[in-house]
Amino acid sequence: MNVFGTVRVTKAVIPFMKKAGFGRIINISSESGLQPDSFMPHYNASKAAIINFSKSLSKAYAAQGILVNTVSPAFIMTPMLENLLKDNAKQLNITYEEATQQFLKENRPHVEVKRHGTVDEAASAVVYLASEQASFINGVNLRVDGGSVASI
Repeated sequence: MNVFGTVRVTKAVIPFMKKAGFGRIINISSESGLQPDSFMPHYNASKAAIINFSKSLSKAYAAQGILVNTVSPAFIMTPMLENLLKDNAKQLNITYEEATQQFLKENRPHVEVKRHGTVDEAASAVVYLASEQASFINGVNLRVDGGSVASI
């Protein structure tokens, strides 16, 4: 769903953007697309594909006024993460807060801010890339990750 959903929506909107001579496509990936973990290889691969797909599109359509970028959040408190942490707390018989800190330490040791991000923080990156202030940003993978990706 991650990859094919992205491709289908893109195919649907590109003709309208080409006709208008303007467009912004902002795909959502994940830090896992750059720094995969061991427990969700299918998810990691799909998010890497979205980053690659977006970069290719950015090259194909920029001259037509269509800018394509990706936002890659990490450790954002979404329902999926909240459920994972609740399950971990229950399985380990620890508090939710302890499960959060344990997950952070074991699975996201490079989140230098030592907390989860918020949906609003990730959304702010999307809003910025859609704005006129980002009119010279194309083909970027903007990480909203608290420093999680260990490489440059």
